[in-house]
Amino acid sequence: MAHLRFRPNPAGLLAVALGGVAAFGWGAFGLAASGRSAAQTRLVEVEGERDALAARQKQFQETDAELKDRQARIAAARDEIAQLGAAREKAKAQAALAQRDLATITKRLDQARDRVNQTGSIAPAPAEPAKKPAR
Repeated sequence: MAHLRFRPNPAGLLAVALGGVAAFGWGAFGLAASGRSAAQTRLVEVEGERDALAARQKQFQETDAELKDRQARIAAARDEIAQLGAAREKAKAQAALAQRDLATITKRLDQARDRVNQTGSIAPAPAEPAKKPAR
């Protein structure tokens, strides 16, 4: 068998080297494109999450504003209840005073009727100092 010797041709080596560099370049391009696509996908995901969080924050702010409004309305209702309670107590005191005055007037009327029944006419009442009930 004859000894086969391979002698590389410079043009062939150049073609193999250029082919290798081209394959390496296309591989790097594919890898970069793949990485860019993954980064763009992740960016879209992150933007979606950001939008969801912004919507949730807005919802919380609206809920907080509604809560503060309701708390203010409750405080106003409590103030109104306190005012109505004070007005009720004042009305009760005035009613008690009116009842005492009515009792005094009724007593005087009954005394006048008794005198009319005894004497048959209206005579001047004996001088009694008028008493005002204590308030």
